[in-house]
Amino acid sequence: MLINRDKVFCFRITHRDNLDHVLKYGLVNKHHKNADKKFVAIGNFEIVDVRSGTEVSLPGYGNIGEYVPFYFTPRSIMLLNIVSGYYAPKVPKRSKDEIIVIRCRIEDLVNGSKWFFTDGQANDGETTHYNDLKHLGQIDWDCIQHSNFSKSDGDYDRQRRYQAEFLVHNTVPIEHIESICVYNEDMKDWAEHKINVAGLKIPVYIHQPYFFD
Repeated sequence: MLINRDKVFCFRITHRDNLDHVLKYGLVNKHHKNADKKFVAIGNFEIVDVRSGTEVSLPGYGNIGEYVPFYFTPRSIMLLNIVSGYYAPKVPKRSKDEIIVIRCRIEDLVNGSKWFFTDGQANDGETTHYNDLKHLGQIDWDCIQHSNFSKSDGDYDRQRRYQAEFLVHNTVPIEHIESICVYNEDMKDWAEHKINVAGLKIPVYIHQPYFFD
């Protein structure tokens, strides 16, 4: 199946234990005053540290670590490493039902805080940063939509392009969350209960292909 067929969504994965905080404060960067002190981290911690001090190439945009990052696909290389345990213990293995996918529309994100997007992994020196949606065509949508980050054909830059990002400064408000996607029915029931308790109306969908099924 094609991922993000209409090129309208951005995706952020997080551990399910972070959902209560997200439903209260939205998505925030780790330096925000409302950052979760009990945040359950996933992924490669070394990359997070590198990004904190890496400047955005656009004048006046500060450092990458000031932004909440999204990918244009939920099927990130990081998620594959997490659910497969390929780099454990450096990247701790998690079950698919521990992960939730937060899905947002690009058209909503551009109406909030300062933002930019990239044509590859944001902290890579070969990557270009953009702040005008007319440049969305610079993204390698073919590899993203087909979940192709293989280097076997000699395209060693493909993994960088596959990790193109959309980044929002400081915080993404709750109303900009289009939906939450989960792995199975139990997680759907669990997430819907959390959302109801919070008094919110955010759809929850089961999308197993998002989790490399």
